[in-house]
Amino acid sequence: MKSFLVWGLGRSGRAVEKLLKTKGYKVFSGDDARGDRWEGILEEVDAVVLSPGIPPKHPLWKRALELDKEILGELEVAWRFFKGKTVAITGTDGKSTTVRLTRLLLESAGIEAKEGGNIGKPLSELILEGPPSVAVLEVSSFQGKTLKTFKPDVGSFLNFSEDHLDWHPSLEDYLESKYRIFQNQGPQDIFVAGSDQEEILKTPTKAKKINVRKAVEIRNGSIFYEGTFLFKREDLNVRGEHNLWNTVVACVIALSLGADPSTFRETIRNFKGLDFRLQKVAQIGGIEIYNDSKATTPNALKTALESFPDGKVILIAGGKDKGADFDLIKEVSSRKVKRAFLIGETREKLLKVIGKDRSEAVGSLEDAVKKAFESAQEGDVILFSPGCSSFDMFESYVHRGRVFNDLIISLCSKRFS
Repeated sequence: MKSFLVWGLGRSGRAVEKLLKTKGYKVFSGDDARGDRWEGILEEVDAVVLSPGIPPKHPLWKRALELDKEILGELEVAWRFFKGKTVAITGTDGKSTTVRLTRLLLESAGIEAKEGGNIGKPLSELILEGPPSVAVLEVSSFQGKTLKTFKPDVGSFLNFSEDHLDWHPSLEDYLESKYRIFQNQGPQDIFVAGSDQEEILKTPTKAKKINVRKAVEIRNGSIFYEGTFLFKREDLNVRGEHNLWNTVVACVIALSLGADPSTFRETIRNFKGLDFRLQKVAQIGGIEIYNDSKATTPNALKTALESFPDGKVILIAGGKDKGADFDLIKEVSSRKVKRAFLIGETREKLLKVIGKDRSEAVGSLEDAVKKAFESAQEGDVILFSPGCSSFDMFESYVHRGRVFNDLIISLCSKRFS
């Protein structure tokens, strides 16, 4: 009987441990956070299942390679037990929104679907609850790194930009980890390219490739895919050109799985977006306030800025320094940003990129919000789009987003009390 060491007991670790035990396998488990030790166990097991948060530089990963142990992630293990259809969506930005929309479009067409992976429930958990006909999965590069046999029926690579260089040893490794998601697809499968970037179009897959930028036509605000009407621009209740294309990808995926396009418009109209993703949280005295805490990369920040009028953005940005290059936002920030208040480890980097004449480094998110309120005038937009991960100051982007919303509520109540 094959035996496993599951290391990292967050949600995915606990789920895959339970799944393996349910299937009758011998499972050892542990977590660095508990002070557990793996040295005495590693040689006894056949395979190691690592949490997505454990990087290749971790001593356990290195030692497992030396001992020629199979290194897997939760997604790879769970997929080997899953019998339904699999949709895998990856990209530097936009994954969660596209996953949610895809699932909603399938459901509205009467197709049983559940979402999971890097968003919400791990695939192991979905299987334990009762596997759906279609699993719509968000797949990160961390998960992609440990895939071996995984083969999605439909896959999409939305976009690519520099990210996670604190985890991946190189940008090439980051891209290769994305490519692994699609490496086992065959001619009967489908690959949807969400952009016409060279890195996306060169994805190594034998699946039928669909480039939505070429296959989709926009006429008088109506969106058509190979002659099939999908929706109108006016149906969208999520801001930004990027969300138009995320919606297009979701529609193309749903169509490929047999969904009736006549159901799409109502679903798209009812979709208000996900929390902390360019989420409009308030409008006060002609000033709109958006919470984009999920923007954890310079590219996500760039995309957010491009969604607003020139010279109207009061920006709050900054966070943990992952080694990313912020020169990506230099041009767009020169057009869009009226004033910026910068926080976290990257505040000095951002100060140089945006310019000291229009930006200021501050000590906390609370200070940044107060100064943004003081600077904003009617017609301006206060945009919280960090462009960095949250772990220098917050537990997660969700924690960071909630703190921002609380600060807005508090300041609004004081302003109008």
